[in-house]
Amino acid sequence: MLTQLSLPNAGARARLAESVLDNLKEVVFQTDAAGCWTFLNPAWEELTGHQVADSLGKPFLQYLWPEDRKLNQQRFMPLLRREEEYCRHEIRYLHRDRSFRWVEVFARLTLGQDGALIGISGTLSDVTERKRNEEKLRFAASVFLHAGEGIMITAADATIIDVNGAFEKITGYTRAEACGRNPSMLSSGRQGSEFYDAMWERLHSDNFWQGEVWNRRKSGELYVERLTITGIRNARGKALNYVGIFSDITKQTLQAQHLDRIAHYDPLTGLPNRRLLADRLQHAMAQSRRRGSRLVVAYLDLDGFKAVNDELGHEFGDQLLVALGARMTHATRECDTVCRLGGDEFVVMLDDLQDASDFIPMVVRLLEAVAAPVVVERKVLRVTGSIGVAIYPQSVEIDADQLMRQADQAMYRAKTLGKNRYTVFGDDMPAAGAQVSGPLAEIARAISNAEFVLHYQPIVNLQTGELNSAEALIRWQHPDRGLLPPAEFLPLIEGHPIAASLDNWVMDEALRQHQAWLAEGLDVAISVNVSSTKLQERDFVERLRAKLGAHPRVGAGRIKLEVLETSALNDIGHVSQTITECAALGVPFALDDFGTGYSSLLYLKQLPAKRIKIDQSFVRDMLVDSDDLAILEGVLGMAAAFKREVIAEGVESIEHARMLVQMGCLMGQGYGIARPMPPHQVKAWAAAWRLPDGLAGCRVLDRNSAQLLVAAVEHQAWIRTLLDYARDGTQPLPPFIEEQCRLDMWLEQAVQRPQAGKLVTVAQRLHEAQHEMARQLVQHLAHGETSAVHDAMADLERMGEQLNLALNRLVEGV
Repeated sequence: MLTQLSLPNAGARARLAESVLDNLKEVVFQTDAAGCWTFLNPAWEELTGHQVADSLGKPFLQYLWPEDRKLNQQRFMPLLRREEEYCRHEIRYLHRDRSFRWVEVFARLTLGQDGALIGISGTLSDVTERKRNEEKLRFAASVFLHAGEGIMITAADATIIDVNGAFEKITGYTRAEACGRNPSMLSSGRQGSEFYDAMWERLHSDNFWQGEVWNRRKSGELYVERLTITGIRNARGKALNYVGIFSDITKQTLQAQHLDRIAHYDPLTGLPNRRLLADRLQHAMAQSRRRGSRLVVAYLDLDGFKAVNDELGHEFGDQLLVALGARMTHATRECDTVCRLGGDEFVVMLDDLQDASDFIPMVVRLLEAVAAPVVVERKVLRVTGSIGVAIYPQSVEIDADQLMRQADQAMYRAKTLGKNRYTVFGDDMPAAGAQVSGPLAEIARAISNAEFVLHYQPIVNLQTGELNSAEALIRWQHPDRGLLPPAEFLPLIEGHPIAASLDNWVMDEALRQHQAWLAEGLDVAISVNVSSTKLQERDFVERLRAKLGAHPRVGAGRIKLEVLETSALNDIGHVSQTITECAALGVPFALDDFGTGYSSLLYLKQLPAKRIKIDQSFVRDMLVDSDDLAILEGVLGMAAAFKREVIAEGVESIEHARMLVQMGCLMGQGYGIARPMPPHQVKAWAAAWRLPDGLAGCRVLDRNSAQLLVAAVEHQAWIRTLLDYARDGTQPLPPFIEEQCRLDMWLEQAVQRPQAGKLVTVAQRLHEAQHEMARQLVQHLAHGETSAVHDAMADLERMGEQLNLALNRLVEGV
């Protein structure tokens, strides 16, 4: 039943109406015929931010969002034409903060008694939040329909209730075919129930799961997807739905698998390559230590393979390698690894042996498998194999590289013993894994205890003072004996696996130190000495590449290697190839102690080392020993002919440095520049280092002046020998053959030149006078005239000082 509220008078009704209008959330409005506001209730201020008092009398159009004004006019036209009694539409109103609000407009015409238009009245309702929600829903629907990822929505019991177009495209199932079914219809069978049990366990606990799943399309084709599942729960935590979003990553996965296979498997035979072997060997050695079992590395090199390649061609050789790789795999157990290193070299890793002798029947089977004939295109091919065996663990802990090198050495021993056999590392071989004791054990412990350190000796440009690099020099910080030089311990480990461990440590430490200096703002190249044994290892370049890769901030040319000249004697071809490959990695080589061997010219010609280092034994005495200076002159001449940079060791004074520059050797190192120092002192030294004043302006002499310098040193050495003979007879009497005196010949030629100055004539006279004094000294000695001998010696020395002064001026001025 409807009842009517009766109010006592019109005033009360008016107050009630005003109260209702004031508290309405909707805006109640009235305009005049021109469209200007004549009434607005307080809700207007909440909707637009404008005060009612400021808005009355202004046209409502100025409060509309500018882009919607024309649309508003279109919506009002049917009402203004009186085709409709009211209009209802949604439009945007401009807020005072310059944003907009979505408003639902309900409007009627207000007419006079004569039917004339008085204005428009109605309500404005804020529907902004509803519009935003609708937009979100539209966006979500658009994403669902047009997303590139497949989307699947299931009920709590995993029944599919909706899928999008990408789902249909990826799986091949239409929406109608998928809805109502379980996602297990896509299962490929490649992942078992344990996989899916773990997935649901994670979903129930975390409401989220992400991973890769192998599924099957409707066509039966397998594909792999990257899947993310999120649960939708109500306020009480009950699961309502699950949403799965997935991408087809089959192409990327197959590409990654392809790249992984390229990186870890030999493309010809399909066998694991050196990299995969290194990974497996590290793992197997760790397992061997834990289990107390034995591990054997069998290094196999084919005998006679080169002849097959040379006579029949590489195609036959390749097919032979494939066949032998398959045979060796068949001859080993599943837990073993057969690897091809490259060329005709294979490595077989025999894992989990209980006794050291268990490998013997396995290695014999390998030899038999390799020696059996192989038929390729109706041709019978026969080769044999030489195998080197190394057993792990040993009495001294070694790493994987050392174990491989031991097997490699044993393989070479097998070849020298007649081929088609195996040899075990340690059987009558030097440093063969016998019990290590005494000094060797102490050195091994020192490596483990990090007692070795590197000191660095600067190498500088003797003409400009620029710091070129620093040579890394190993020292042993012995707990009892203090800091020991390398001569105290390196000879003890030569040829022993411990030497390889120390070599590896030196290289790693030098790389680490260079990066540490870079972090401090100091960029100094480091020269590292390489032993001959290490340089001739077959995998030297690969291991160097790996070490450089582990230190990416070390730029090209910032690590330099030095090898003793005599180290190349064993296999100059292999060493040359190694140096070339290292140069391609940005690691240049220097021949160290150049001149001490018997084949210097041969090495300089055949080895592509860009630098040579003159041994300090020639530099130290070059100021007084004409033979050393002559050797230096010869080495510099050869280096110039072969375009090699020269570094002089043993620069112990400014005089050494000055003469080296004059002779054309601009790079040097030695105590006269700096002693080897700990790494933390290098930066301060580099900041403080300045070229000594005695070297300022020193220049490289031309050939004529250099010849004078050598001749002067030779003459001074002759005079010193004569004086030593006169003093105590410890030196033999030097020969008196003036025709062979290089200084005499140089001065004779110089004095005949048109441009010869007075200084040349003075020097020639002093030189002749000194020779005459020398003859008189010998005569006094022969007659036993002691007093005359002393006077003659003093005169000879004074004359020598005058001659040296004149010669120095000639050297500087010629």
